[in-house]
Amino acid sequence: MYAIVCFDRPDSAALRDAHRAAHMDFLEKNSNKIVYGGPLKGRADGPSTGAIIVLDCATREAAEAFIASDPFQRAGVYESVAVRAFKQVFPRQ
Repeated sequence: MYAIVCFDRPDSAALRDAHRAAHMDFLEKNSNKIVYGGPLKGRADGPSTGAIIVLDCATREAAEAFIASDPFQRAGVYESVAVRAFKQVFPRQ
């Protein structure tokens, strides 16, 4: 498994909104690979400021290819993206 942590560019809300439908379609089409994911927020009721996605994939290259294909990444919504190997401990499987 791999965790992908993305942080939005400052003032990218309009860009995020413009590409949200394509991003959600991409996630839905790849839902078989996604263990869980969702937006990061500065506060619970605030705007999105990034995302965390945990993927069930065998290699870092596969995780990097996944995020490179995300419409938010292609459109420049994300300022930075980190891909790290992830070991699920909780909840216990």
